Amino acid sequence: MSSRSPQLDSLRRAVVRFGRFRKRWSVLHGLALAVLALPGGLLAWFLLDWAFRLPAWPLLISFLATSVAGLVAAVIWIVRPLLHWVRAEREAVVIESLHGALDNQLIGSLQLGEELATAGGRPLPHSPEFVEILLERTTTRLAEFDVRSLLDLRRTKRLLLQAAAVAAVILLVATFARGAIWDRVDRLRDAYAVVLDTLFPVELRVRPGDVAVVRGRPVELIVEAAAARRRKIVLVRTDLETEEIQEVTLPLADGRATFTVDPTVESFSYEFDYGGRRTKLHRVLVDDLPDISAINFELSPPSYTGQPPRTLTGRLPRIGGLAGTTALVSFAATTALHPELCYVEWADGSRQTLPVSGRFAHFGFTVSKPDRATIHLTGILGAGFEMAQPLGFEIAVEQDQPPTVKLAIKNRRLTMLEDEAASFAIDWTAEDDFAVAEVNLAYTIDTIDPLLGRTPREGGAPRRIEPARDLVKGRFAEMFKAIDPPLEPGDRITLALTARDNNTETGPGAGRSPPVEIVVVRADLSGFVEQQGGFGGATFLGGLQKVKRATDLLIEASKTVRTEAGQTPEKQPLKVRTDPETSPGGGSDAMADYFNLLSGESR
Repeated sequence: MSSRSPQLDSLRRAVVRFGRFRKRWSVLHGLALAVLALPGGLLAWFLLDWAFRLPAWPLLISFLATSVAGLVAAVIWIVRPLLHWVRAEREAVVIESLHGALDNQLIGSLQLGEELATAGGRPLPHSPEFVEILLERTTTRLAEFDVRSLLDLRRTKRLLLQAAAVAAVILLVATFARGAIWDRVDRLRDAYAVVLDTLFPVELRVRPGDVAVVRGRPVELIVEAAAARRRKIVLVRTDLETEEIQEVTLPLADGRATFTVDPTVESFSYEFDYGGRRTKLHRVLVDDLPDISAINFELSPPSYTGQPPRTLTGRLPRIGGLAGTTALVSFAATTALHPELCYVEWADGSRQTLPVSGRFAHFGFTVSKPDRATIHLTGILGAGFEMAQPLGFEIAVEQDQPPTVKLAIKNRRLTMLEDEAASFAIDWTAEDDFAVAEVNLAYTIDTIDPLLGRTPREGGAPRRIEPARDLVKGRFAEMFKAIDPPLEPGDRITLALTARDNNTETGPGAGRSPPVEIVVVRADLSGFVEQQGGFGGATFLGGLQKVKRATDLLIEASKTVRTEAGQTPEKQPLKVRTDPETSPGGGSDAMADYFNLLSGESR
């Protein structure tokens, strides 16, 4: 049994060392390629998206392609060298191929030496000495040069430099552009969500949609995204007046995002952007509650008064006017008003619609009864913008006073002779707050005693005032001169002056003077009448009673007896006469004639 040759072990160790050296550089070469393929590819994708901001689909597809290709290349170029097993025979062949002048000397020496070491005394086709000499020469020849120098490492070193440069750039980006990296991460997530949302769309619901809000109050904007794959959504607000756009990124929690505008100041439109897909555009309209900034009351009295219209300004708790006065109430509000939701409510609950023009409105009515008006305003944005404190005012009706009538006479009870009564004259005055249209001296002629059997008569002396005036003066004279039948003794005239104003709204008002009573007497009875203070007022006639004549002559008539003491009359001058007169003679005959007159008999 032969022992193993030391030259063989030394030669094998040298070849194995070369194989291990070559394996290390193979791994470094594969590592450099892997770095250039995977991190380098991702760096190129990063810089490309940073510069051009790729759309979602190209962004996601390029990232996946780069990642998959780099990962496959890394596996191939790194794992394969690592799995390579160093074998002396294979490395010997590599050395001979790289050297070019060994002519199978190295592989032959290894094979012959192995055969010699494992022969175990078996005869060999060649002598052991030859093998020993060959091993010695081959070992000596390998020692003459560095076997590792046979490998061309320039390409591998260039790749390593390139990989180092890529690693350095990645380190710099990670240090100084960390935000850009996270931006790429977010964009990649969004791109992934866009792809999935395109294939499986997400339903977006917005609340409250179009809404009107009182200025200064908060409004909550809500979006619901069922099965949302993104973690953020963008609220886009546009001021309706300045058209300024404001974007707010909101986090999506459980598929829901909320943004509160508190307080709301100006009107704006809003929409939500979810991965480039926007919801319907909605508007939030902002306005103040309406209030009355200025109000005027134009009161036009009835035409019969002749008075011009008058204007009252400001918030009045009460206005008044004559019945028939037309009132026009006009006012300006602080905001534009709704054309259909503004009204006036009256005391009985009825409503009157207000004509509206922008911020201005008006309504009219006629003063006819005591009432109350309450103005209710609603802003142009409709329900929810009602006036905070409705404005109310009372309506009072002023009464048109009837005319005041005066007769220029002191005594209201007179006795006159026939000719004096026929030529009776009296001055009068009628006054009204606006105008007197008609006066009438109305009279009634009856008798001092029904036993005279005279039919009552009525009449008057109307006088139309053209044009009507507020103060009218006049004189009525000789009214009873032409009446038929003429006045007779025993007649009693009751007269009064009536005046009517020109009120055409509630009917003319009438004023009446106190009545004046005139008793017509004969000249021979005037003293008697004057002594007793007028017919029907004499003391000795006060107890007389009118007894109805019985139709049955078998019934005894009732009798009356005077029990009071007699009175002596005193003669006084008649007030209507200007010159004193003496008492007429034949007083006893005059008394008899008077009683005959009362009984219906005449001489």
